[in-house]
Amino acid sequence: MAKDFGKTAQGVLDGVGGKENVRSVVHCATRLRFTLVDNARANDDAVKGTAGVVSVVKAGGLYQVVIGNDVHEVFEELEKLGLPTSGGGEGGGGGGLPEKQSLGNMLIGTISGVFTPILPAMMGMGLLKGLIAILQMIFPGWAASGDTSYTVLYAAADALMYFLPILIAYTSAQKFKLDPLLGMTIGAALVYPTIVELYPFGPWGLNKFFGADILVMMRYSGTVLPSIFAVYGASKLYQYFRKTIPSAVKNFLAPFFTLIITVPLMFLIIGPVFGVVGLGLQRAIGSIVELRFIGPILLGLIIGGFWQVLVVFGLHWAVVPIAMQEMGTPNPLWGNANVSVIFSYTQIAVIAQLGAVLAMAVKMKNAERKSAAVSAGIAGIFGITEPIIYGFTLPKKRPFFTACFCGAGAGALAAFAGNILVSDGRGIASGMGGMGLFAYPAYLIPNFPQAGANLVIALVASVLSAGAAFVLVYLTYKPDEAEMKVTEEVVIDTSKVNTAKAKKIFAPVKGRVLPITQSADPAHQQEAVGKGVCFMPLGGKIFAPCDGTVEMVFDTKHAINIKSPDGVEVLIHCGIDTVKLGGKGFTTHVKDDDPVKAGQLILEYNKDVIARSGFSLETQVVITNTGDYKAITQAKAGDCNVGDLILYVE
Repeated sequence: MAKDFGKTAQGVLDGVGGKENVRSVVHCATRLRFTLVDNARANDDAVKGTAGVVSVVKAGGLYQVVIGNDVHEVFEELEKLGLPTSGGGEGGGGGGLPEKQSLGNMLIGTISGVFTPILPAMMGMGLLKGLIAILQMIFPGWAASGDTSYTVLYAAADALMYFLPILIAYTSAQKFKLDPLLGMTIGAALVYPTIVELYPFGPWGLNKFFGADILVMMRYSGTVLPSIFAVYGASKLYQYFRKTIPSAVKNFLAPFFTLIITVPLMFLIIGPVFGVVGLGLQRAIGSIVELRFIGPILLGLIIGGFWQVLVVFGLHWAVVPIAMQEMGTPNPLWGNANVSVIFSYTQIAVIAQLGAVLAMAVKMKNAERKSAAVSAGIAGIFGITEPIIYGFTLPKKRPFFTACFCGAGAGALAAFAGNILVSDGRGIASGMGGMGLFAYPAYLIPNFPQAGANLVIALVASVLSAGAAFVLVYLTYKPDEAEMKVTEEVVIDTSKVNTAKAKKIFAPVKGRVLPITQSADPAHQQEAVGKGVCFMPLGGKIFAPCDGTVEMVFDTKHAINIKSPDGVEVLIHCGIDTVKLGGKGFTTHVKDDDPVKAGQLILEYNKDVIARSGFSLETQVVITNTGDYKAITQAKAGDCNVGDLILYVE
């Protein structure tokens, strides 16, 4: 008898409280994920009693209806009923939010999302810069010696930040559904050599555009928002042109019109916005620097509290020229040394983020997430806070702003102490130094009598900043379910299994295998989708768990269904809530209806992309037609390799 998916969809819709109670609905490999106006209006029993529904799970603010392999067909029927969806099957991640996002939350989520793929490279960059700093201390003349080893290593350590607009344009293009190479082209315009020559030393400079002085130029190397906004606009233009231009010429005219509109507007609109804001910021900071006693305290509050915010928006470039100007002239108030009072508070702001991420790591119980947080913290020791900010504190919001608050307080205290003990109302200062740990020697100002006190105040303020951030984040941070997931030892009993006749399913991934009832995903934990096992995987490759045929590769590439020759339907589902990544980080090697052999590579994923997006790496292997068999028995627990026997199906 044919299944009536329309009837199932209508029954589910009635059960959740009707169309007026649905904000949006998306689906993943087996579930419909509803964002409801009021969860209390949903009738769980009515939904569960609908033909085609397996179970109901409430988690993460979502009302999840477990359908199984027919979820795509039921979703299509819901679309026909006029429900608000995120489109495109797997939802892309936008419709799964429990409530409508504010503009600020959307911006934070977007910035964090586009940074996720490049965080591992950023961590490597931070460690490499730390190594270079250590080598420079051991070999003081290395950089000036002309030895190209320094140039090569520095290029490797600095290239990512210099060309950051290109990388951000690439990941933004993936997020906004624009051709990634077209996105990279837009980002590359920001750091094109001729454009770089126009970069002003201050926050902005005025240039002619078709004879009119209307193009405001600023420094774009290392910035984030120009690429994001430009690529977002380009994605809308590109989609419009692809739909409206005749097919015979749209492949080259759509990119042409997108570029000729987007790139000039990027320089004409984004440049003035950043330039005006930057100029105002520059003048405000410059005025504060001139004030005695109260000025340093205000400066400590502003730089200590907002430096990382300025970095996120690329506005720190408006402050850098003032600090460089300070250093350009020997200062008689500081022993005729070339110093900056502005730069002296940036390190206090930076180290607060380190304290925050370490507190998050301590609260986590999941080994994978804890390790990633510690790795980000190590990069922070060397002054590279992007992995901390974009991978951990900013996506969670409260830890980021808590660290900013602690940086502000510690900065103001440092300035107050400096006023009294060091500089007679000028706060503290530092020379040009390294990053992170290697910034502190610059507080020992040559020929300045209170140089030691200046350094001690900077060190104490930094410890207070990091310590306060650690304590406050530790007391207030609540890790999510994936971050708290721990594994338990399992005893396997296969004595009742007819091992000679049972159908066998093998491990598709190397890692630690657990009963499906220990899954961090509520639906799998309740075996609503079927019986099976779950893995905490090692590596990033998924192999076929049996011979068979690929029944479905999901649009977001995070799940694959395989049917064995003897009828066992196996779902391999990578991660928890990874549907929200929209395919980012996943690469499939098979398609629908492909024949596969046990042990054949079918899927690859980037575990760093998944983990640093805040999603669990847990991978489930489930027999979706469990009801067709009398018993599904786990064959192994603990560490296992690809190809090890994991399930008996009888």
